[in-house]
Amino acid sequence: MRPGRRRAPSSPRLRAVPARSRVTVRRGSSAPRLATLAAALRQSRDALGRVEGELDALLAALRDPTAATDAAAADRLRFALRAAGLALSGLKT
Repeated sequence: MRPGRRRAPSSPRLRAVPARSRVTVRRGSSAPRLATLAAALRQSRDALGRVEGELDALLAALRDPTAATDAAAADRLRFALRAAGLALSGLKT
């Protein structure tokens, strides 16, 4: 024979939530952090878009045998990569 199942207590158990719980919402200090995070995400998206544009321009120039190479293209790509790196490093904080 199987033993009978234990029934749940009729009164709900109350557990105290610790002060630094994951479910604790601090409304005052998170708003500025979210604003700076959103700005950093926008900045990194724009910087990565510039890198993509520079790479597209270089690929188009490489595919076209009649196109002249732009001497400043490598410098623009280097600058775009540096800007993207700085923008992405701002997301780590």
